[in-house]
Amino acid sequence: MPNYNQYKVPTTLRSGGYVDIHSSAITVTYNMPYYAISTSPFNGGLHHVMAVRNQQLTFFVNNESELPGGSTSDYLAKECVQLDLPIHFCTALLTTASMNRHAYVCYQEGTIIVEIIATAGVEKTAHRAGDGYTYYEKDGAFHTGGTINLLVFTNCALTDGALTKSLLTITEAKTVALQSIGITSVLSNQPATGTSTDGVIMTIDPNGELLTDTGTFSQFGDTLAKAVRSAIEKALENTATLDL
Repeated sequence: MPNYNQYKVPTTLRSGGYVDIHSSAITVTYNMPYYAISTSPFNGGLHHVMAVRNQQLTFFVNNESELPGGSTSDYLAKECVQLDLPIHFCTALLTTASMNRHAYVCYQEGTIIVEIIATAGVEKTAHRAGDGYTYYEKDGAFHTGGTINLLVFTNCALTDGALTKSLLTITEAKTVALQSIGITSVLSNQPATGTSTDGVIMTIDPNGELLTDTGTFSQFGDTLAKAVRSAIEKALENTATLDL
């Protein structure tokens, strides 16, 4: 049976990294370069990192040009600079969701550890893939609102292919979580597959056990999927509780 814990986020992750939580941001820093995949416009893709961050946008903007720095990427970079974080070794996600609504989960199966810090909001942006679009990216058009942001951490090392494939497992697990709760698309009222602005950063330990498969039949993929489902369900539960 898997060893499962769900509790307040620790100051030091079991998979490595030091957690700092403020009302408008959650930051995880490392004392050595880790490796990550990120969906962020700021150092997104596959990248070495010394810090990862989930940043709340606490003010309203109509387009990216109204952000400090003039774009999402530059705004996130400026926030990292203010903390003296090495901007070439950082990546960050943006959300309007409150950091006070975060959820932390940790799953362990054998020697595999997966930890997740999640924030979630779905009221305005729950979407079913293929329902249709609501804006066209031009002249800094900017879409904000509730979103599901996942900071995912593991003590394992993964090949680039396996790390990329993990996004498939994360997305499938997210869809299961939303549909199990009954979240529906704001456009079609059909079961939602995500929100229109979801983001993921996943970091791996370069010194950990090297794995090549993160699909849902693999031990790692199954552990990852369980953690994602639980983190999203808990984050949405926290959101609902705080909204009462």
